[in-house]
Amino acid sequence: MNQSTGYPLSPTIVHLKRKKQIDSLRVFIKDVREIHAGEYHVFFCSGNRELTLKIQLPSDFPTQKPLIWINPVIQHNWVTDNGRIMSPGLVNYSEHSDLGQIVHSIVREMKKLPEIKSYPNGERSGSETFPSASQQLSQQQYVPIPPFIPELESLSKNQIKNLSEHEDILHQFVDELPQAEAVATDVKNHLDNVEKIARNIGDLKKTLTNKRQLILQHYERLNELKLEWDSSSTQHHNLSQCYLPNNIEFFFNMLQESLRQAATLADEKSEEMAEVFLSGQMDVDTFLSSYTASRTESHIRKTKEEILHKQLQELQRLGY
Repeated sequence: MNQSTGYPLSPTIVHLKRKKQIDSLRVFIKDVREIHAGEYHVFFCSGNRELTLKIQLPSDFPTQKPLIWINPVIQHNWVTDNGRIMSPGLVNYSEHSDLGQIVHSIVREMKKLPEIKSYPNGERSGSETFPSASQQLSQQQYVPIPPFIPELESLSKNQIKNLSEHEDILHQFVDELPQAEAVATDVKNHLDNVEKIARNIGDLKKTLTNKRQLILQHYERLNELKLEWDSSSTQHHNLSQCYLPNNIEFFFNMLQESLRQAATLADEKSEEMAEVFLSGQMDVDTFLSSYTASRTESHIRKTKEEILHKQLQELQRLGY
């Protein structure tokens, strides 16, 4: 319907006006590509950025204004959060507006953007702020829902009224929206991811339990080894005390005294054997065998005692 007269335009007139607007777009913009009927892409560079304008023409264009998005989304007062362009030419659009001039003004404005700075070795200015890790994760995880739905804006008033009056038709319309399908897919992917994480957590709990049990076993073994170490350390300390320089003389004196007593006992034993032999209570062979062994033992112990005595004197001479 013609907004100025209130009367519907004939299909031929609408087609001609539509073609005229598209031709104007091709005149003002060199790099225009028709993706499919009613959708055109404009490619241009702004500084060191490569930007794309997505132009969607409703079925009753040019009576209804075109819808334009920019990709990637940039920070600009003409650009909404989901990347839709809301330039003055689009806000004040009428069927007499020129599509080529509107797009040309958008491209000219976007080319004024400053270049994205690059820093050597990944260094960045301390005055710049960047999104946190949680913000980046949030941006990656959820499909943005645009505030403007092209499929809805392209409907006639009667179609919109029909949607508002019939809930089942409205639900079907919403389910068939690309945004709704994207959200449903995104939700399904997140559910699958949550299930996968839950399974991984279950496996990690089992591993953690096994590791905890192994640590307890090692801890018990450590306590056993510690007790063994304490016992061995005490024994080593006691033995080392015996061989300290201050204790060597005491040790030698004890050993010398022990050998002297043993030699004395051997002498007494041999004298007792001689008395028994002289009294006629022991034959010659037994006496010789026993007496000789006893005297030999006495002689050996006395010899050892003399050697220890000399060693002790040498240690004393050396200052021990």
